[in-house]
Amino acid sequence: MHGAAVAGMVRAEVEARLGGLDRDAAFRHVAGVEAFVKRWAPHLLDEVHGIADGAGIDQRAALWLQWGMQAPEACTAFAVGPEFTGDGTVYAGQTKDTGPGANERSIVLKVRPTGRPAVLSFSYAGHLAQIGIGSAGVSVWGMSLYVDAPGSGANPLLKRMLLECESVSAMRELADAISGDNVGAFGFSDADGNVGVLERLPGRQVWLDGGRDSIGHANMIVSPEPEDRALDCYQTRCPSAGARHRRVNAALDERRGGFDVAAGFAILSDQTDHPKSICRETTEVDGILTNSAIVAEPLAGRLHVTYGPPTKAAPQTVSLK
Repeated sequence: MHGAAVAGMVRAEVEARLGGLDRDAAFRHVAGVEAFVKRWAPHLLDEVHGIADGAGIDQRAALWLQWGMQAPEACTAFAVGPEFTGDGTVYAGQTKDTGPGANERSIVLKVRPTGRPAVLSFSYAGHLAQIGIGSAGVSVWGMSLYVDAPGSGANPLLKRMLLECESVSAMRELADAISGDNVGAFGFSDADGNVGVLERLPGRQVWLDGGRDSIGHANMIVSPEPEDRALDCYQTRCPSAGARHRRVNAALDERRGGFDVAAGFAILSDQTDHPKSICRETTEVDGILTNSAIVAEPLAGRLHVTYGPPTKAAPQTVSLK
């Protein structure tokens, strides 16, 4: 159903990711990806094959999209819990800063598999999931980290597996159990209001605990360990990361208490320090601009999405229920 419904978009996504690569070289990794899926999430293998069949693409390409895709991104994310909002609510949000053309391949994906948690995700066509919420009240957000190592925070397979978890602790345990070279930062929240960011670095993981309060993140390694921060290449490869990281956390502090969807979009629309701002309408600094913004109400099962920068586009609301 997924592949057939957006077949042209799936094919465009494959070409956007694989068009400039040696496909034989790229597909050498697919056997390993398939073995990984069979071990960790065999129920998702049929779904990947179905996407390929429905869209009329090579099954190896569909599998490669779930793990092998790499693309520079410069996103900014946050999550706030009940001690921050003061009224028991939880919110999370993120800009999608992926360069021109990404919106033409972007969808809101609602998946209700039998016997599994439902997922609502702002994703690319053909992916198992990207950022979004699960029916257990969790949310998952992903940011690239700029390290001289394979991988990125864009891994759709890992995000789908995390969205099928029931709590932050379960997501952390799953990510810790999965070995691999996928480097990136993943933001989490759960129905109990716990929030935090997991930085997956070469050979190790670092948990940045927001408690039940708040946390923001933007493409820079903020591990407390100096040797981890020494790995960070954001200064040359993503020059806006430092300014955005500082600004998102300052913007959160400015909005403590009484938080709502509009406050979330106000943060994601912030243009302080432009063009190194959270919302960018130019590719001047990183070669990347803000394509869209997403604010989630995980406990209410809602995503609010803009197609275009949130300074210009009005949000559309989609419900998991």
